[in-house]
Amino acid sequence: MANDTDDLTVYIPILFLILIVVVAYSILFFRQVKARIRTQTFLKELELAHQQVEELTLANERQRMARDLHDTLAQGLAGIIMQLEAVQAHLENQNTERAQSIIKGSMSQARKTLGEARMVIDDLRKDRHDQSDLTETVKNEVNRFTTATNIPIRTKISVLQNMSPFFIEHTVYMIKECLTNVSKHAKASHVELVMVQQGDHIHLEIADNGVGFDEKKRESTFGHYGIIGMSERVRLLGGEIHLKSKKNEGTQVIVNIPLKKE
Repeated sequence: MANDTDDLTVYIPILFLILIVVVAYSILFFRQVKARIRTQTFLKELELAHQQVEELTLANERQRMARDLHDTLAQGLAGIIMQLEAVQAHLENQNTERAQSIIKGSMSQARKTLGEARMVIDDLRKDRHDQSDLTETVKNEVNRFTTATNIPIRTKISVLQNMSPFFIEHTVYMIKECLTNVSKHAKASHVELVMVQQGDHIHLEIADNGVGFDEKKRESTFGHYGIIGMSERVRLLGGEIHLKSKKNEGTQVIVNIPLKKE
């Protein structure tokens, strides 16, 4: 009996220690399981939020394209029809000189409408997956703009680091939105585009010498959905955007986007 008691005296602390280890391991294991479940739940919520942001951005783009088609084709053609009706009225009154003058204006308006329509159609047809080089893609957008509008652009582009397709897509969208608004609203004769890498961020600046607008009423002139789309994309990239304009002194859009380290 004495030996049995001695054995129990030896084994009880060992069993107690094992029990403590098992309990501690169980607690740690269940904490890890709970943490993993919370992480998975968080990732699902994050993915859902990302999808909602993408859907909102796509919806804004669709609305912008629909608005662009309406503003470009519908309004442009309506203006040409009004001019042709005026030509008919002048011809009926034997005022051929005035009719010829209006016809020249109609031809100019038709060319402008055609150029703007081509820009919108190119936006619809362009394959975003082809955008692999930021500098080259921006240069292509500049060439497309000058071809469609005959408005010269002075550019300064200096980007040393390769960018992700995500970065390129959002940056090019903002440039296209600015150039579209220049062609539609600014009545500018010159545009400057600066895109340079400064340390750990990209500095983007687009300025025109057009009519400008009152910043307090910028949504009606610059385009409400255009501002929403640009602001949302800048936010996704973790950057900042500033819009400056004055009546008859042009418009300036400044964007600073941080470069994420790979």
